[in-house]
Amino acid sequence: MYPSDYGYAVGGDVRVNCLAKSMNKWDESSPDCSGNDWLRDRIDNQWTLTPFPDGTNAFVMLSVYSIGNVNTYGAFIANAVRPVAYLKSSVKIKTDSASDYGSITNPFVIQ
Repeated sequence: MYPSDYGYAVGGDVRVNCLAKSMNKWDESSPDCSGNDWLRDRIDNQWTLTPFPDGTNAFVMLSVYSIGNVNTYGAFIANAVRPVAYLKSSVKIKTDSASDYGSITNPFVIQ
């Protein structure tokens, strides 16, 4: 997944506020974001498909930490991976409520 996949997976009323925050601040001290993200793994750190942003360290990648934030991590460390799927624009996502979608209790439904 990309860090943006993780960011957009936050659900509930906090989504707009969380998307305005830097994801390196999403940790257990900010449970409104990391606690409502259905892609967060509370046990394992997860790799993203994104290398270190400035390109100077080829062995450093961005990782979603188990505490909920996104930060750099050495690519030689064992982390979990999460597959993602990108949908064609013709695929529609059904939501029942405009304020609480994409959450654990009200997941996206593909039409």
